Amino acid sequence: MNRRAMALVVALGAATMLAACGSGGLATAPATPVPGSYFASPGPSPTPSSAPATSATPAPTPPMATASPAPSPFPGPTYVPAPQPSLALPASGAPAIPTGSRLDFPTAACISMNPNESCESLRVTWLEANPTGVTIRVYAVTTCLHIPSASMRSAACLVDGDTIPIGFLVLLSSAPASAGSFSFVLGVGETTAFGWLPGFGPDVDAVVLQAINTHGGSAFAIAGSSGSCWGCTL
Repeated sequence: MNRRAMALVVALGAATMLAACGSGGLATAPATPVPGSYFASPGPSPTPSSAPATSATPAPTPPMATASPAPSPFPGPTYVPAPQPSLALPASGAPAIPTGSRLDFPTAACISMNPNESCESLRVTWLEANPTGVTIRVYAVTTCLHIPSASMRSAACLVDGDTIPIGFLVLLSSAPASAGSFSFVLGVGETTAFGWLPGFGPDVDAVVLQAINTHGGSAFAIAGSSGSCWGCTL
């Protein structure tokens, strides 16, 4: 069964957000993401410094052979985590949760930043009741919260009412609420997830949206969730 067939795209039914979001029970990450920092080219290896002499007339030391560094299994730009913004919490005056949220797969060609990585274009769409001054944050969820078993033959990775651990939320980008959609690219291959963050990063098991303004943030809306079934093979 191919990856697309395994994905269980879940349209928004109700609000899904972090538990204890308004209770202060969750830590927040450092502020301000670095745009486009999914990729970082490997830098040169540091050169070891010579040890200081312990004698005024040290004995000559024969030259040491230096081994060549092992080649990367994925040559080219690779994924490096970016700093994440602080979570926007519910507050008086915060925007309403986006409605009509969905994830689809347009036919637009994608461009992979890594020549050894296949890619696919995805797009999220939404409606916001009052988009004035509102921004939509598009997050990847990099864990599957529900694993199928013999008693539960199939499972979506994320469903309404789930608690999303903050460490598994990765901001893909932000867009004006009035835009109504946002397109992005994932690396793809043999996985039950939608794909992975470009540069062979973590799997993306679900995509959620949050509306924010200067007051705070809405609950999360599920744009799409992948899933799997007991005993199925790719």
